[in-house]
Amino acid sequence: MVYVSVRGRIWLQAEAANMVESVGNYVKHRRVPVVIRDGGKYVTFFVPSISGESVAHTYQTLLAEELKKQQVKVCSYCEKGIFLKSTRGDLYKEVTKSEPPRLGEKAKAAELMAAVDAIESNIVKSCGVEDVGGFLYAENPNVKRTSNFLTGYMVPVKEVLSAVSIEPQLHSRYALGTKFVAPEEGAAGQMIYYVEVSSAVFSFAFDLDTKYIGKYTFHIEKYGTPIISQDEITRRAGASLDALGRLLIEFPVGAKRTRFNPADVRWESIAIAVSNDAWTMPSSFVKDYSERAAAKKGKVNYNTVIHAYTEEGCHADRCYGTPEEAIINSIIDAKGRIK
Repeated sequence: MVYVSVRGRIWLQAEAANMVESVGNYVKHRRVPVVIRDGGKYVTFFVPSISGESVAHTYQTLLAEELKKQQVKVCSYCEKGIFLKSTRGDLYKEVTKSEPPRLGEKAKAAELMAAVDAIESNIVKSCGVEDVGGFLYAENPNVKRTSNFLTGYMVPVKEVLSAVSIEPQLHSRYALGTKFVAPEEGAAGQMIYYVEVSSAVFSFAFDLDTKYIGKYTFHIEKYGTPIISQDEITRRAGASLDALGRLLIEFPVGAKRTRFNPADVRWESIAIAVSNDAWTMPSSFVKDYSERAAAKKGKVNYNTVIHAYTEEGCHADRCYGTPEEAIINSIIDAKGRIK
């Protein structure tokens, strides 16, 4: 197995990457409360954020593309970026091309376990995205597969909290002078609307654990037993790492990118720990996260190698002159450890 833990700080200038609702002609940016200690008291800031769901959606879209390059099956929904994830019987039937197991009211334990094994194995065999990204089959019997990657909210880093603001920008759609504006129908020739935009250095976190890719995870007696061949497990793990590399290099996270592509998308710093077992980087919310990672590695080490780029002093095992070099070399390191 290989475990990859990513932490970083990324500039997003004039972004509208995660909009949550519109109120009339006003489109709001996602906000979250962040609490910090300021001297002897605690202070709350309400700041722009990008949800883990948004990051996960982007990653799984890239994952579907990389899996298909490796000739791994991807269901017709996931390959289009629609992550319904076999939640019910009719979806299960479309994904697996088989009928879902049916249990009677007095089903025995052995029948129940056979059904959950069939559900998990059929879905894993049929869709690599649902294998790596997890699913919840919500009919009888319920079967849950936990995602093999972890991410979360992106929020402005601690040092910029007091400088962050969200500002609405005025826009308009104009149709005056065309036949499509008929005064007798009460049609408006100009529509004014507002979109909230923010700028900040955002913290970022993402972990990928390849240990259970292609293996049972729901039935305790079969936990960790392979469902697919070792060759395909290796291909799926490799595709997962390639998708992570693309995510970090291009960073296509967020909606409204066609008209609100951030004016600057740039890593201020990024650190990627590659390990033979679960080893997570400290949070990048605070600036000294790479120093804390080095201290942690001094106490706990699973053949851990930290690849890093920073605009200031580097405290990693391997330091690079660009974030792209750090990302590419960490992925090469990780792929070399897949077994």
